Amino acid sequence: MIFSSMTTSPTATEAIAPASSRLPRLLAFLDTDPDNLLLRADAFETALQAGAFDIARAQLDAAHATMPAVPSPEWLMREANLEIAQFRFEHAEALLLSMQNAFGHHPAISQNLGFIALHRGQAEACLDLLAEWAEVSPASPVPPSLQALWLRALHHLGQLERALDWARRRQASGGLQPEAQGVASLLALDANETVLAKSWAEQALAAQPMLHEAMLTHATLLLGERNSAAAKDIALGILAHHPHSGRAWSTLGLAQMLDMNLLSARPSLEQAVRWMPGHVGTWHGLAWACFLTKDYAGAQHAFEEALARNHNFSETHGGLAAIAAATGQRAAAEEHLRRAFGLDERCMTAQYARAMLDGVLGDEKAIHALARKIMRQAGPAQ
Repeated sequence: MIFSSMTTSPTATEAIAPASSRLPRLLAFLDTDPDNLLLRADAFETALQAGAFDIARAQLDAAHATMPAVPSPEWLMREANLEIAQFRFEHAEALLLSMQNAFGHHPAISQNLGFIALHRGQAEACLDLLAEWAEVSPASPVPPSLQALWLRALHHLGQLERALDWARRRQASGGLQPEAQGVASLLALDANETVLAKSWAEQALAAQPMLHEAMLTHATLLLGERNSAAAKDIALGILAHHPHSGRAWSTLGLAQMLDMNLLSARPSLEQAVRWMPGHVGTWHGLAWACFLTKDYAGAQHAFEEALARNHNFSETHGGLAAIAAATGQRAAAEEHLRRAFGLDERCMTAQYARAMLDGVLGDEKAIHALARKIMRQAGPAQ
């Protein structure tokens, strides 16, 4: 018995164009051979890839009509995949659980149930569903998309060390697949292991050039190299297929910040925090975009949102000190500086605020130059 799980890859859109061009030929063949279930299965999968859900549903209905009272497990899985593709998770989950009761545990069933759980924000439940298939010997095969989903769930929970250890051991055994390498590259980036992040991203993109997470890693590394133009191009390419990618919006906004294109950066970063509200570094970028256009209330709000997510990040206290300094609240600025330097005596935003309080930054050009330096040195904050 072979199941085909619904892909959990966010890069499935790269297959839309070839699938769309292939689909009419398959449907024409089916017109002359309507009882060919292998051909109909091919047409279903191609329609699903192309996002032609009505056509996929028609293939499913036609296949069920030619079967006995109980459809084959392969076609039941295809029905679940179609429901998942349309985000109709309740029906998909019911189908998958009934299959699990009937046929026992299978990695494709667990993967699809895990995908649904992660989409609902239930990362722990996702890990529980995948553990029996993922926590195996590094030399044991693990389906490529299940590898990626496992790492995404760990990333969602902030379990970077656990995820990177898993990825390293599987890489050493030769079993880390390109999609998982892409996810692992972003994990390594967030753990400030930039050499490893670059290596995994390059390997992943060499195998599959449109992998979402690997592209994000590459773009972020380009930001670190001050190549804002290339980073923007990659971010825009991702957003063309994944308009809800908070990391892509953040990358675009930070690249625009490097160019001091503040009018464009602010809406990009606002989109980023809409889709990725837990990312402190993006709140910082938005705060500086507001600050440099003298919207101090907006900057205050953004830094406070960052503070709510991490009370012990020195750069947030430094940013709040800068706002207080800019608005003439010296006592408040000194208090934030005390906290910032207490957490990190080299905190750059605190140095910036200190210079403002001491009158070292006396003109707008100097303020913009130092703010730009801060943005260039900003890392992928958690």
